[in-house]
Amino acid sequence: MNEVFEILSDVFEEMRSEREDREYVIRTKDAKTANRELQKKKKAFEEYLCKQSEENKSFLENYMDAVDHAHYKEEQCAYYQGIVDGIQILEGLGIVHKSGQVKKILKKVCK
Repeated sequence: MNEVFEILSDVFEEMRSEREDREYVIRTKDAKTANRELQKKKKAFEEYLCKQSEENKSFLENYMDAVDHAHYKEEQCAYYQGIVDGIQILEGLGIVHKSGQVKKILKKVCK
């Protein structure tokens, strides 16, 4: 089972990549707008950071690293939840047959 999970994990990570040459890439208008706004704020933040003492600068950089990491992990959870939902939809439609293996995979992914 561990081998199956490792393979699925690799497939999920490949599917989740940020490559733009994928056949299907979802980029909502809201997400694009939010990203542009973030880039503007990032420039202002970097300018502000340059004016800070080394102690304050280090504190703010560490904080932002923690925020970025937490957001990345939240994004991962949302992505995996979508995969789990998709599997459950396929299972409900009878396309993927209910089996112990599917439940084991879902349990592993949902940890």
